[in-house]
Amino acid sequence: MKPGGRGHPVFAWIYDRVAGYEERHGLSELRQEVLRDARGRVVELGAGTGLNFPRYPATVDEVVATEPDPHMLRRAARAAEKARVPITTKRAGAEELPFEDDSIDTVVATFVLCTVPDPAAALAEAKRVLKPCGALVFLEHVRAEDPKLARWQDRIRGPWGFFAAGCHPNRDTPASIERAGFELERIDRFPFAPAMPLIRPHAMGVARKPA
Repeated sequence: MKPGGRGHPVFAWIYDRVAGYEERHGLSELRQEVLRDARGRVVELGAGTGLNFPRYPATVDEVVATEPDPHMLRRAARAAEKARVPITTKRAGAEELPFEDDSIDTVVATFVLCTVPDPAAALAEAKRVLKPCGALVFLEHVRAEDPKLARWQDRIRGPWGFFAAGCHPNRDTPASIERAGFELERIDRFPFAPAMPLIRPHAMGVARKPA
């Protein structure tokens, strides 16, 4: 979604309610685990309603949370007020980040690369703003390695995206990260059982911008 768009007011309203079940059944812990690798000045892509905000560690100096949807952003701004680290919110899409080259220590992407209209452009922007050896930390639902499930993800992509604000259940995000020129330092693939079967395959890890 482009920053000038109207956004998804209904989806923003129900997002935390829908996400609540998964958050209570392990997703909150996964967020905390992936954010342990965040350091210094952080940019979060597609921060949504701010579910990551309470889980940033003390190794983070500041977070600039970007989000193109104005309805999500309002909720994120309220969540930022209660965070333990300094967080500011900014309306911006992942494909056009308002930061200088080589200026960010960590880029965080959690459940956003499935939704951005152009993931290649978003990853190119993440690489541009990161300092050499800076980290992209990610937690995403991804394309299934099982061919049968992957075909179902392909079939359901259209209707799923309509109801889930443009989410693509069939994106091979780890492959996209490597194509963008990142070096995968660590990746963990696993089924997240509380999620619906079509979005159960997950990947979590750290990728580095080359020195």
